[in-house]
Amino acid sequence: MRVVLTGASGSIGSYVLREVLEGGHELVAAGRTAPATDGVRHVPATLDDTASLTRAFAAADAVVHLAAITSPYRGSADEVIEVNVAGTARVLEAAVAAGAAKVVFASSGAATGFSFPLADRTPEYLPLDEEHPCQPDDSYGLSKLLAEQLCARWSRAHDLATVCLRINQNWYVDRPGADAALRGGWGKAFTLEQLWERYRLQLDQPERPRGPDGPPPPRDLLWAVTDARDMAQAFRLALESPRGGHAVYHINGFDTCSLEPTERLVARHYPEVPLRESLPEHATLVSYAKAAAELGYRPVHTWRESDFAEWLSRSR
Repeated sequence: MRVVLTGASGSIGSYVLREVLEGGHELVAAGRTAPATDGVRHVPATLDDTASLTRAFAAADAVVHLAAITSPYRGSADEVIEVNVAGTARVLEAAVAAGAAKVVFASSGAATGFSFPLADRTPEYLPLDEEHPCQPDDSYGLSKLLAEQLCARWSRAHDLATVCLRINQNWYVDRPGADAALRGGWGKAFTLEQLWERYRLQLDQPERPRGPDGPPPPRDLLWAVTDARDMAQAFRLALESPRGGHAVYHINGFDTCSLEPTERLVARHYPEVPLRESLPEHATLVSYAKAAAELGYRPVHTWRESDFAEWLSRSR
């Protein structure tokens, strides 16, 4: 399969790029900046120029759209909406014009409204699934939800399959992958130790207030976390899936980013929320059952057994 990847030079792009190549697919990187990986063809393109995207997508079987402003703190509201919503519309239009059969879109758990809420938000039930109502309060989460709806519209209007993967808090916990991720995108602002210190802060100070310069409080994310290697697996599986039409999937790990057992977290924070299934040990509060059933997604990594965990034990 010939795959064109936007955002290949970004932090998650490095993981997705490797996974797609290791899956035996041909890959072209479309964007302003070439990825650091040798041997990958780069075609200049920008999200504000449909013609450049159409040229970059020429002869593509599928497009993976990662390029985005990745936080409400990394741009003004109008910038986030322009890049993440209007930019996605141009990607979809260019994919149709180029004859691509599928677009796999990097959405976010922020689309649910639990990542950047204006006030404490209580889920209607747990674990959270794709049928739960979405009420994003921030420009980033709203942009991802709107882009999902654009994908659905393009699938209805054209012979284009669209798959939206709601990634829940990528963690880069394998040293080789993290080193590569920090060479691109927002990762350039951090050393590996600085990045892992942010993860430690989430573990050691889970009740701290949110700030624009720090990591999000884990409760805002329902303690969801995704090993970036599992995230990349989800993109490859979405590419290889024969399913057509439009679909949205939660993608995250099988455990939380909390040291506290999940049942205790729920009893303390959400005692009145009905549970639709048992949540033993550190089981995730965001269900990936739909992705497992329809894409074959099975997260296999946990931060508890990783290079980050070894660093954490040495640094305490």
